[in-house]
Amino acid sequence: MILHGQNILAVASDFDGTIIKEGMSAPPSVFFEVVEKLLAQNIPFIAASGRQYANLRRMLHPVADRIQYIAENGCLVIYGGKVIHKSVIPADTAMELASDMQLYPDARILVSGENTSYIVTDDTAYVDLLRNFYHNNVMILKNYQEIPEDIIKMSIYWEKGIPERPERIFHDKYDRRLQVTDGGNGWLDFNGPGTGKGEALEILCRHMGIPVSQVAAFGDNENDLTMLKKAGVSYAVASARPHVQKEAGYVCDSVEQVLMDALSRP
Repeated sequence: MILHGQNILAVASDFDGTIIKEGMSAPPSVFFEVVEKLLAQNIPFIAASGRQYANLRRMLHPVADRIQYIAENGCLVIYGGKVIHKSVIPADTAMELASDMQLYPDARILVSGENTSYIVTDDTAYVDLLRNFYHNNVMILKNYQEIPEDIIKMSIYWEKGIPERPERIFHDKYDRRLQVTDGGNGWLDFNGPGTGKGEALEILCRHMGIPVSQVAAFGDNENDLTMLKKAGVSYAVASARPHVQKEAGYVCDSVEQVLMDALSRP
């Protein structure tokens, strides 16, 4: 498949805001048609998302066993159903961050392990959002010290969007220790140091024996920037923030249309 003169050997895409547009809860049917066409031409598809791996598998069940994954903003890299890379937030930093997040009672906290989301809350609406809208595996705890596994990602969520002042405070305190990014839709995400979708894409490409320069990547938000910068051909969707569009090589209205057009060319 040729895109802008480059022979593309793999495709990586974000989902929320990129393929799953506002008001949608799942990819459109045409998305699965495109993935089938890619796989028929031996072009791997990589689901590159801030979402939980188990969540992604459920959402993408028609092709779940035949694609690769960059989950939790790059904290998990999965190839052939096996985790080939996991990034961990140091325990002391995670507990410090959890304490700082609790200073904002109007926000909600999410702590991610490899296959489970951990929350400390009695907010039934938040539990419903995680279980029935995002379809995460969720465990409710009494405190964050009870988390029984390595913490790979932490997030704080404001229903009406991330307020400017808390975002600045978190960046000022944690940017030197963690990767702090706007995950979109009111989520501020914290990954381990040097961890992002771009770094994860490089790890996966090395494992697959594919040059990252021959990957086409699609995204819409700050947590996609490292992936857009590293991929050989990069697209931001038209609804992406202006600074994200600026970092991408191209802008498109539809990921599926770009790929369908490329796949249909001789």
